[in-house]
Amino acid sequence: MANQLDPHHLVALMCYEFRSGQDGSARRLDPRSDLTSGIVGRYGTNVRTRPVMDALAHISVSHPYSQVVAIALQLKPGTKEIRLTIAENQDVGDSLVNHLYNIWGKLQALSDEYAGQRAEAWDGNQRTEELDEDPMLSPEIPLEVGQPLKIEIFRDVYHYCLEKQMKRVKKHRTGVGLGGFEQNLSEAVVALVLALELVFKLPEKQLTDGEWEEVYWQSMTANEEAKLVLADSHGLGCENLARELKGDLPGDPFQLQRALEKLISLPHHIESLFGFAHSPRLRSALQYHMTICAVLGQAQIVKLPTSREKWKSFLEDACDEHNRWQGKDAVKLFQKFGLWERECPVHCECGLIQYLQTKHCDSWDNVPAFSYIGVSKLSCSACRVWIEAFNELGGPKFYSRGSHGKWYWPWGMPMAEGPLKEKMTEKVLDEYITQLEEKGKIKKRAGSDGSGAIPSGAEHKISITRSQSAKARGDAAVQESGGDLRGFLKARVPRLVG
Repeated sequence: MANQLDPHHLVALMCYEFRSGQDGSARRLDPRSDLTSGIVGRYGTNVRTRPVMDALAHISVSHPYSQVVAIALQLKPGTKEIRLTIAENQDVGDSLVNHLYNIWGKLQALSDEYAGQRAEAWDGNQRTEELDEDPMLSPEIPLEVGQPLKIEIFRDVYHYCLEKQMKRVKKHRTGVGLGGFEQNLSEAVVALVLALELVFKLPEKQLTDGEWEEVYWQSMTANEEAKLVLADSHGLGCENLARELKGDLPGDPFQLQRALEKLISLPHHIESLFGFAHSPRLRSALQYHMTICAVLGQAQIVKLPTSREKWKSFLEDACDEHNRWQGKDAVKLFQKFGLWERECPVHCECGLIQYLQTKHCDSWDNVPAFSYIGVSKLSCSACRVWIEAFNELGGPKFYSRGSHGKWYWPWGMPMAEGPLKEKMTEKVLDEYITQLEEKGKIKKRAGSDGSGAIPSGAEHKISITRSQSAKARGDAAVQESGGDLRGFLKARVPRLVG
């Protein structure tokens, strides 16, 4: 009976089982040694391409809620063409396509400036040999080259992503006023506040070029200082500091690490794109003619069990046994979902993979895509399992940066028939049975048992002079508020969050 179960019903069931939290699956995936069809056929370069793909997806999000973007890359070296295929949980808008064309064009111009600087600085042939001998070696990024272009790219990305960035700030404002920060964290917070004071003038008032330059330097300073904090004991320093600052106060400690990651996410991903433009190995991609393909949104009509008795029968089939708890769970499931029939959206990473594996009668049909898909957000558990099932079919394999471990409903499955449906049913059912075993609802089966760092090449940094200048303005702002960080935050933060 198990192979006759509808995987959509199982996903809804898992959403009910994990309604209060995550399922414990890995948040980040280890770097894959079998990444294929990248810009250059070399493992080190393929690994470095991963943050570029995620950065492109991240800067594609403009709506404050429910927008997720996935991006795939294909190349034709013979004709020097490159294609980005984009998917969302709904149709892709023209504004996103135009935004990416704009940013890509400016990255091409920035890449040309970096290439010109390298040609003047060293013998290109000699240095290429050095890079080939050591695939993990990257030339140092010059600090002042292409500065006006970088600020222009930063401004365009920030304008496009403004509503989403404001939502991040408002969501993570709680706890920003904690006192007793260490130096790096203090400087990161001050720089963020000074940048956001200017940004929050938008969209009612346009910023001057000088103000955008200030936003850029303060944001990049915050990014550098926050990276030092997050690197402390792989983020444990943040957790320890949050617990220390909480003291005996009621409630859980403020999620300092997560707040920092979210608040610097935009400058962090923009920095990855600057590194992309600088990379000698990835330069070929920015020399190709680029086109964009937008995938139409997909959905599946799903009808869940329509009574308590049908849910109970479904649970019995799933477990292949009868238990008293199934009747109680069936009541709760019917109360939660009721007479539920509607369109379930196909999430973007799954829809993107399906599109790439479908023939469209064009010149890209037989061009393999890079096996790493960029995503703006970690995949849900259902998408994680679907991708795992797809990869077990014996054809091309695809990977993303990981899963946040949450089950969402509604969720629709592309290619809802055939071997993939059976594989998906089998894998979700296995995770459900494991959950029941851990809860002690059924006996354990025989043999059952109760984030890798990604090298990103040379880092984009700001000069010591620029960093010191940004920090000096931060120090002056703190002094204006009485010389105390708590007083500075009390005076400044309410202006940002209301």
